[in-house]
Amino acid sequence: MLDPTRNFAKCEVLTGYSAGAITVVLVSGDGAKLPQPSTDGSFSLVWWNATDYSDPADDPNKEIVRCTARSTNTLTVTRAQEGTSATAKNVAGKTYKMVLAITKKMIDDIIDRQIDNELIGTGDDSTTAFALDFTPSPASSLHVRMQGVEQHPTDDYALSGSNVLFVVAPPMNVKIYADYRH
Repeated sequence: MLDPTRNFAKCEVLTGYSAGAITVVLVSGDGAKLPQPSTDGSFSLVWWNATDYSDPADDPNKEIVRCTARSTNTLTVTRAQEGTSATAKNVAGKTYKMVLAITKKMIDDIIDRQIDNELIGTGDDSTTAFALDFTPSPASSLHVRMQGVEQHPTDDYALSGSNVLFVVAPPMNVKIYADYRH
């Protein structure tokens, strides 16, 4: 499952924290900018010193945390994610922010959702239904080929859940492949 997302979800952290802190309080109202883990699922945040670094990538103490719970403006997080280290975020006079951003984990999850060249069956002149390993999402991501020739949705086949239903049974010994996202 992909992490939930929101546009422009940048939050300010209310106070300083030690490297071991797992509860983080945001300034009033900023929690509403983020997804709700209890319904949307957990997500990653990038935490950095915004006073000294306008770009989180430049902060040597930046950290990716995993938000597993949110109660209004209070987050429960798992520290030191995706190869980052838990560091203190409590230098006096500094503003620390968190942003819901694309991380390596999210890119890896997206790549893992792409199925390429799945052999879904071999024609036998009578079978018209062939099962995919997953249900395509979106359905329009499905591309079906027989003998390397792209088949056309509605003209050649229909999709029903995770099943490809051909209008005409594929010929004997013809390999059928599918590419799709799930």
